[in-house]
Amino acid sequence: MLNSYRKLCTEFYDTDKPTAPPDALAFYRRYAGDANGPVLEPMCGTGRFLIPMVEAGIDIDGADASTAMLEVCRRKCGERGLTPDLNEQFLEDLETTRQYGLIFIPSGSFGLVVDPAKARESLRRIHETLLPGGKFVYEVPRRTMTESTSWPWGGRWIERADGATIVISWMGRYDDDERVSHSLNRYELVKNGKLLDTEFERFDLRSYDPDECVDLLEQAGFTSVNLYGDYDGGPVTSTTEEIIVECRKP
Repeated sequence: MLNSYRKLCTEFYDTDKPTAPPDALAFYRRYAGDANGPVLEPMCGTGRFLIPMVEAGIDIDGADASTAMLEVCRRKCGERGLTPDLNEQFLEDLETTRQYGLIFIPSGSFGLVVDPAKARESLRRIHETLLPGGKFVYEVPRRTMTESTSWPWGGRWIERADGATIVISWMGRYDDDERVSHSLNRYELVKNGKLLDTEFERFDLRSYDPDECVDLLEQAGFTSVNLYGDYDGGPVTSTTEEIIVECRKP
């Protein structure tokens, strides 16, 4: 069962992040343009990377574990007359009808697979789904904390076009033994001083050391593993927050 990215979370996310960051989109579009085969984004969310790629003529499929996120993606595609193949499935259950020249997961979403066994199975299935010579490019949160800690309630809000407000509040803790941040998020829909809806989610995110990324990918059968600290190909440094990983299937 998915404990995150339900209705209010998806609306907050889509309003707050309606489009992909230009530098990130350009980065992944370059890989898609060079791919020797179709492209798959297996954690496509509301389609902020996938949709502009479809519009650019790229042969790309998508998948996601969130029903609400895929509903938004399908609606946006329909409004634009686009018909990409979109499937609802968890990454560790990835199963497709064709193989791909490129599989990519932007924005650190791979860190949402917090269980180590499921992460390994996800990498195995991605490897299996790639064409020989195909590339897998993704981002993961870099481990920056080395001690377990916790943090108090914080929050922010967004305004809807109809005058309603969606408020997100969160509190959480970081477990260094697991390398996982555990957050409890509360979403509240407020309009004219009245609370219309409330939604709680458990949001967990795993972080990685660079060497761990390499070991896991090599165990899954990937080769030519490269790690970058930015979209220009800079090295991973002590200030890097997201590790960009590139590898290939032999």
